[in-house]
Amino acid sequence: MPAKSTLTHEQVDIFLQDGVLVVPGIIDSQQVDDAIHGLHTTLHQHGVDPSDLAGTGHNLRKLSSTNGSGGVLDLFYSGWKMDVALNEKLWHATTELWEAAYCHNGESADDLREEEKHKWQPHGNFCCSTGYAYIDRIGYRIPTTLAEDLGKRFPYQDEVSEQGEKAHRRHRARPIQRSLTPHLDCCPDTFFSSDKKSKWRPIQCMVSLTDNLEKNTGGFEAVPGFHKTFHKWAKNRPPTVLTKKIDGKMQEVARLPAPCIGEYTHIRPGEDHMIMKEIKHIPLCAGDAVFWDVRIPHANSYRHNGKKPRAVVYCSFLPDVEINRAYVRRQLEDLNLRRKPRDQWIEISDGGAAG
Repeated sequence: MPAKSTLTHEQVDIFLQDGVLVVPGIIDSQQVDDAIHGLHTTLHQHGVDPSDLAGTGHNLRKLSSTNGSGGVLDLFYSGWKMDVALNEKLWHATTELWEAAYCHNGESADDLREEEKHKWQPHGNFCCSTGYAYIDRIGYRIPTTLAEDLGKRFPYQDEVSEQGEKAHRRHRARPIQRSLTPHLDCCPDTFFSSDKKSKWRPIQCMVSLTDNLEKNTGGFEAVPGFHKTFHKWAKNRPPTVLTKKIDGKMQEVARLPAPCIGEYTHIRPGEDHMIMKEIKHIPLCAGDAVFWDVRIPHANSYRHNGKKPRAVVYCSFLPDVEINRAYVRRQLEDLNLRRKPRDQWIEISDGGAAG
């Protein structure tokens, strides 16, 4: 008797069409409560009291290597977090989406119908029931007004000049957290190649630990369906145009290749304005998971106008292909040394303990 599927046919069809799928209740209310308790315990260990964020929230800054972008925190290995990331339903849902959405039997792109060519990938055969956990960060985004207030009361100090032995510093009152602007976690120029990549992660995922039903409350945003037009867009991406005011008029002074840093691609407000117009809020309840194709532009909202922090666990899996086998060997080494994974947006050097 075949094993019962985690996803319905309708859910799989939604993912195939939209490249984005919300699965309600991937973890139950008790698991959510346990995760929140674990999160709060971990935050206390780093000097952050969730019941007194006005007094202690500035310590979140020490947990972010991205200057507060998106409220993403460098917490990787805590037991409660790994319990969420290794949830069995999460794994089975991922494998069912791999099987439906991506070529895995050695198909050639030339053998596919035009409407299915987006399913092709360059990493060859793989078994959809075998894979590896990808260890990622968590998100803990506080309301924007609080982030702004903490930035004023506990400003960044940036060294700007030195005269002899005396360093002159300025205080910059920027918020301790900000939005994670629309982006891709892949490079369009090299998508169909395995060169210069550390891994192949076709599906990204996160589990929400808090309700996030309204727009502009720090929540997840995406462009559903973009995975089907991604390759056409990638071939025709306009360059970045630099302008400068000359004789009172803005004039073009240079054109740069469309950006891609490692496997991070910024969606530009100007040159990519048609994508920016299509960004939509994706509502989530506590315990829900959202899966999205790696070719889907995504973000979290520009502002968090809510009253409570938005908490999520970023978690996904890697198919069993050669590039990922090499990756997980490095990941295991980092885990054993409690070192930050060497693959978080922009690669970091060896060293540095992680939470």
